[in-house]
Amino acid sequence: MDLAAFLTAFGLIFAAELPDKTAYTVLLLSARGRPVQVLLGAWTAFFLQGLVAVGLGSLFMRLPPQAVRWIAAGTFLFFGLLLLLRKDDAPPPEPAAQRRAYFFRALALVFLAEMGDATQLGTAALVARLHARWSVFAGSTLALWAVSALAATLGSKLGSRVPKRILRRAAAALFLIFALASALA
Repeated sequence: MDLAAFLTAFGLIFAAELPDKTAYTVLLLSARGRPVQVLLGAWTAFFLQGLVAVGLGSLFMRLPPQAVRWIAAGTFLFFGLLLLLRKDDAPPPEPAAQRRAYFFRALALVFLAEMGDATQLGTAALVARLHARWSVFAGSTLALWAVSALAATLGSKLGSRVPKRILRRAAAALFLIFALASALA
């Protein structure tokens, strides 16, 4: 383990992820319910995206930026509209189904949001620059996990104080803003 590469990756990725859309996604999903499931889904997505950054970083950076931008914009638009247009009177799912739903929702949203994200590209660049792929992978993944744990904790505290309808609309607005920002970037 290259400790310098690990600490460099941890510090840079932690700082880059704090204001990132995926941290807000975890926060909002955790505020709506099941923060542990949201956190586990986000951690799984970050782990998988870390492997993508390490294994395919150089290939991924060759994708046309336009394609990455429009895929991200479309994904955020879809989920924003889905949240905005969903009826409040839908019956709650079964407890086991609800746990799985939050896990997979967080997994999908975080995984897609990280495609071509600055932290993913930053991880790939650090791997190329520092020649310590697994140390960079460990540092960047732990940084992403730490930020998502902070977001899930904050979201779980926020969720009990704010009505679900307001949280859903706030999440929808945030996703629509991310869609617009992705399309205009």
